[in-house]
Amino acid sequence: MNLLCRFGAGLRPERTRQAGVEVWIQHYDGRLKAASDPSLEHCLELLQSYDWESEVSSYEQALEEGRDRSFPGLQLIDADRTLQVMPMRARRAHYSYSCDHPLRILAFLGASKTLNAWDVAPEYHTTLIKSHFERDQRKLVRMLIQLASGDHETFL
Repeated sequence: MNLLCRFGAGLRPERTRQAGVEVWIQHYDGRLKAASDPSLEHCLELLQSYDWESEVSSYEQALEEGRDRSFPGLQLIDADRTLQVMPMRARRAHYSYSCDHPLRILAFLGASKTLNAWDVAPEYHTTLIKSHFERDQRKLVRMLIQLASGDHETFL
């Protein structure tokens, strides 16, 4: 069974949205700050305009000094689904997506609850974040798997 099938096996069909997406900025020192406008447009603006370079530098300094730290980024939380976007230098970012599987047996069979894609180019940010806001888990998971495997040509 391939990774997409194992991960996708636990995805639930579209549910009625009870509440909107919560958006948090996580600082290098672990502090969390709620975004003033938890919208797709505001999240994309934060990726462009927030001083991530300073946050990443502070994280690296804390790492060197052995201090407690958290990787800075955006946390987009929608019920049992969380997309973490961790901006890096050159507008690239790491992505981590997690969701709760409805069946515990899936974990026993090797289904992962977390999926990561590292060093994602800026041209993918809008589509990934939009898929999360639109609750299109299949598209989001498919894209992250392709990005993680280096297969970037499939969806552009």
